[in-house]
Amino acid sequence: MFSCLFSGGAVVSQSHLGGAQITRRMFLRSTGAAVAVSVMGVPGLATTANSGPAAIGATASAMPGVASQRIDGLAKVTGQKVYARDFNARDMPGWPQGQWYAMYMRALTTGSAFEGVDLSLLPATAQPTRVVLGNELNEVLRAPKLQFNRDLHLQERIAQLRAKGGNSQNDNSFDLPPDMSYDLIVVPGNVPDYLGQAVALLMFDSLAAFRSAKSAMQFNDAAFQVYETTDQDSPAMGSAFSPQTTYVKYNDEFSYASADPETYMDQVGDYQSKIRRSLGREPDLIRQPFQADMRAMDPMFMEPEAGLVWIEQGTGTMNIVLGTQSPDGDISNILSMYDSPDAPEHLQAVNLTSCYPGGGFGGRDSSPFSLMLALAGAYSDGNPVRLAYDRFEQFRVGLKRHGARLSGELVAGVDMKLEAVQMNLTFDGGGERNLSPYVASLGALCAGGSYKVPKASIFAEALHTQNITGGSQRGFGGPQAFFAVETALDDLAAAQGWDPVELRAANLISLGDTTVVGGPIEQPLRLDEMLEIASNHPLWAEREAIRQDYGSRGMTYGTGIAMSLQAYGTSGDGMVASVRLEPDGTLTVQSDAVDMGNGSATTLGVTIGPILGSNAARVDMGCYTLFGQTGLTTDDPGGERWEKPNWTAKSVGSSSACLTGLHQVHTVQQTANALFEGSILAAAAQIWGVAGVSASEVVWRDGALGRITVEGNQLSLKTLAEEIHASGLPTGALGHAYFQNTWAQAQYQTPGGSLLLKLDGLSFYHAGGGDPVQIERQETRGPDKHSTRYARYVWAPCINVVGLTVDTKTGAVQVENVLSVLNAGHIHVPQLVSGQSQGGVAMAISYALLEDMPPGMDGPADGMWNLNRYHIARAQDVPLRNVYTPGLRGQELITLPQPEGSEPAGRGIAEAVMCSIPPAISNALRDATGKRFSSLPITPTKIMEGLGQ
Repeated sequence: MFSCLFSGGAVVSQSHLGGAQITRRMFLRSTGAAVAVSVMGVPGLATTANSGPAAIGATASAMPGVASQRIDGLAKVTGQKVYARDFNARDMPGWPQGQWYAMYMRALTTGSAFEGVDLSLLPATAQPTRVVLGNELNEVLRAPKLQFNRDLHLQERIAQLRAKGGNSQNDNSFDLPPDMSYDLIVVPGNVPDYLGQAVALLMFDSLAAFRSAKSAMQFNDAAFQVYETTDQDSPAMGSAFSPQTTYVKYNDEFSYASADPETYMDQVGDYQSKIRRSLGREPDLIRQPFQADMRAMDPMFMEPEAGLVWIEQGTGTMNIVLGTQSPDGDISNILSMYDSPDAPEHLQAVNLTSCYPGGGFGGRDSSPFSLMLALAGAYSDGNPVRLAYDRFEQFRVGLKRHGARLSGELVAGVDMKLEAVQMNLTFDGGGERNLSPYVASLGALCAGGSYKVPKASIFAEALHTQNITGGSQRGFGGPQAFFAVETALDDLAAAQGWDPVELRAANLISLGDTTVVGGPIEQPLRLDEMLEIASNHPLWAEREAIRQDYGSRGMTYGTGIAMSLQAYGTSGDGMVASVRLEPDGTLTVQSDAVDMGNGSATTLGVTIGPILGSNAARVDMGCYTLFGQTGLTTDDPGGERWEKPNWTAKSVGSSSACLTGLHQVHTVQQTANALFEGSILAAAAQIWGVAGVSASEVVWRDGALGRITVEGNQLSLKTLAEEIHASGLPTGALGHAYFQNTWAQAQYQTPGGSLLLKLDGLSFYHAGGGDPVQIERQETRGPDKHSTRYARYVWAPCINVVGLTVDTKTGAVQVENVLSVLNAGHIHVPQLVSGQSQGGVAMAISYALLEDMPPGMDGPADGMWNLNRYHIARAQDVPLRNVYTPGLRGQELITLPQPEGSEPAGRGIAEAVMCSIPPAISNALRDATGKRFSSLPITPTKIMEGLGQ
């Protein structure tokens, strides 16, 4: 890994493995001045015993394009320090050895004003060194203005609301609903805005005092907090976070994507009326109403959130150790906290040590934890501070998947063709806005399921409630919507006596069709092939015989099928990566992406192998500083867009598992192509003494480059590296890509000739260090601005068949078999696909049957919840065999082979598999019992109530 350090305003990156010095700069502009930012790798990970390429995974000697092991596997299984939780100040080079400990007290009610804390019951040995209340914080520190630039089409809607005066200027902050300020720490005299909101920060200068105080206070919060005796409601409780989402589609005449953005909402009401009138004129149409609800759930990280912060007094440098899914957003938001003349510290630099998150799946995407950690750093008298949640506190305040209520109806003709879908989706956003409106928006897009629907009227919103804040994790709104659609389809089929597979087959969306927002489907989904595979599989085709077999043993058995078309990416995605050829001939990949345990680093390490003849020896993730080296900007005051030679629509975004397979891999591969054709081929031509050589004339054999038509004189990467470093050719490439329905592309003049790349930015590194040199972009072709309104462009289709048994005397359910048919696109690392799928199955079974998280103080907001009360799937709950065998439990994954010559693009995996398992379970239960269970989780109590027992 690389360690990026500041020295005199320049970022110096030192590889612990290769020893190459690299200068990198990254500056973020705040109100006061430019703040230098660096991202550092985990200290000591690459310098332990037996260090070297093999110690971190994908070896340079392995078969190009094939992973020898997970790049993070050895470090994790041998217990190396890789998570933020593993570190104390003494582990950080250059930090003071001592550290303070931070503890936040959490709000217990949203019905009374908080008055203060009473710590008189704490023994003297447990008294905090410092107590910080909300009224001691300046306005900006208390309520920072946060940026959540997740989707460009939502940001466009927010801008329109502002222009029309519909919202305050604080749309991107906690300040939503309008004119409502959500403080990081409640000001005494105010009513808390949500349960678990911080009411005080306690600072301890010794571990003994911290532990003593925690022992005395945990599970006894009320003894240490003072509230008014009169009841009053928190302002704006129940208001919607902005923006809300309305998608109306009327055949090919009107849709969100095709309408004028300025007049779309003005026309919505008329077209909703046209839909009602149109459907009312056809009395033979069949209407299938539906209702569904689901509880919030916890992402269940392997490691609860933890981190270190140290602000060097006098230098204005904040050092922070954090496992984050969105380092770019966290850094920007931390800077906003200190961006005022009366801030306790004026930051000149931020050094982020980016650790493995210990599980992500959205739960660490824009997590408030980073803000709470950064806040504690201002009140430790210049000492390092450790903030570490235990599992109780993680349950209490960590981001959750949204609870939701959904209702509406499907309308179909007697020919099984769907005519319309109407759906209202209400998400429990909890106490902070976070990414809740974005989740609601994607849920609305998924309301069409995997089907072609001519007419749609969909409304989605996320509400401010007293509950724990909702986040972006595990499906981003898709699981909620797919559950409603897929259970409604089975109810429709049962009511009409239709075959559930035939009903689905009659309505599959395909290439050339449009979604419920009117956006075009421009990639082959192959849903018809997938449905045929699933319906011919014995688990479905022989379901009646299987039912009779279980019945002969006195067991009640059912089979369910469900589909999902999970959308991923956003409405515009930017990503950046570099590929470096070291003097010893080894390769280094750097990416702004974060590996959340999903194998992203491994994938990026091997995806360059076929291009450069070797896998990467080193992979450095979370490199947020890379964008600052590209020379690109997102500022465009003149509206020139792609005509402006250094403009891009988006710098970088948060990481997710699904973004790796297409977006991040594409960027790394295109950057590797730039290095190969722009430098390596030029070096080969020099060594061979020819005027030039093209990619079509050469081939890699056993790690050496040779000419197809010429025997011998093959060049190893080490030989090529020596020539490149000695002759002044580029030693590395830095590429930026932007995807919005299509990839931005341009021509670049390189030492190897003019290259057409699907990159909107290219720079070359040279020997001796220093910043990379930007290559002028020419003949740029960027995505059309209007395509932001398509909402999503990339899809990961999956079909699940579930066979289960239910004990009608106790309500206990056992999932016997799961079949997943997945279109994962090009599979970069097959073992990772299998592992992701297995994780998706386990998570989905948990969500559907076990994970019960009541709202309010009956749930984890009371601070007393752990795995003794929150139940997740264990080994006994999940079919563990990886093939279907009659009579045995198992889960089988079938991935579609990709056609010869198809673009090597991957798609999402775990979320795709996960989304359609809960409705398949509900459909299987309906098949088994004749009763619909549409409230998740489907617990034994609910089943017994449904059966009238």
